[in-house]
Amino acid sequence: MLFLRLDQALELEKAAWNLKERLAIRYALWNGLSSGEIAAGRIEYLDPVECTLFLPWRHWKRNCIASVDPETVRLQAIYSGARKAGPLLRSQKGGHFRRQSIWLIVNRVAQRTTIPWKDAISPRTLKRTFAREWLLSGGSVSSLQKQFSHKHLWSTAHYLRFVLEDVRSNHARLMERVSHGQEKERPRLVHG
Repeated sequence: MLFLRLDQALELEKAAWNLKERLAIRYALWNGLSSGEIAAGRIEYLDPVECTLFLPWRHWKRNCIASVDPETVRLQAIYSGARKAGPLLRSQKGGHFRRQSIWLIVNRVAQRTTIPWKDAISPRTLKRTFAREWLLSGGSVSSLQKQFSHKHLWSTAHYLRFVLEDVRSNHARLMERVSHGQEKERPRLVHG
């Protein structure tokens, strides 16, 4: 399972050439939305004051409210202009995007980066990256479950393995420093 490091995620966002591409990347990368949720999203479901997006029931999920970062809300307002209703992202014909179109946008933007495995980057990769960054920044699994609108906690718990990989690598680096005598003595804690 792939995810992006933070520097790669920022590079991907900078590679977007237009506002539509940037919004598709931001909705997946910094808000954890799937390509289906982005495609089904509508302007009238976005609350700019609360920075939330209502996602109505679809065959794969129940009604839920996802948190959206303020920068994405600001960019959406610029992209939408005077439109008060309709899809978040419009096709060239003015209709809504299909989820496959979101995948194509993400993949096209990824081709402009220096990320070694850019052919494998998809909206799902960006969602995993979001989950990893959420958990590394101190977010709880239960709040991530709400953001992803998962019914069961075990659906969200598999994102923990990305964080465990970081814990293992950090621990290995620490043990390497300790074995080379680079770790300074720390003051002992006094209990009582």
